[in-house]
Amino acid sequence: MLSRLSFMARNDVLFGVCQAIGEDLGFNPNFLRVALAGGLMWNAKLMLAVYAGLFAIVLASRLLFPGKAVSAPEAAAGPNALSHQNDDAPELARAA
Repeated sequence: MLSRLSFMARNDVLFGVCQAIGEDLGFNPNFLRVALAGGLMWNAKLMLAVYAGLFAIVLASRLLFPGKAVSAPEAAAGPNALSHQNDDAPELARAA
């Protein structure tokens, strides 16, 4: 369960909310970061409250529903990265 909470332990994120939501829902967390940053310019108090609320939801979901943790290389590679096979391998073997 501790590995599911590792999104908060990184040095390069603030609570890791966007990263955690991006991993859980399968999209690039930078889109959410840009949206939140744009919202900060519009209404900082509201966006900080939204961010704190999202943090509470992410933390509660990670504590209440512990599941299989996604390792960093698997998350970065995407869901189909390991299922790809090299179609050129037989041709390369015959050429050698």
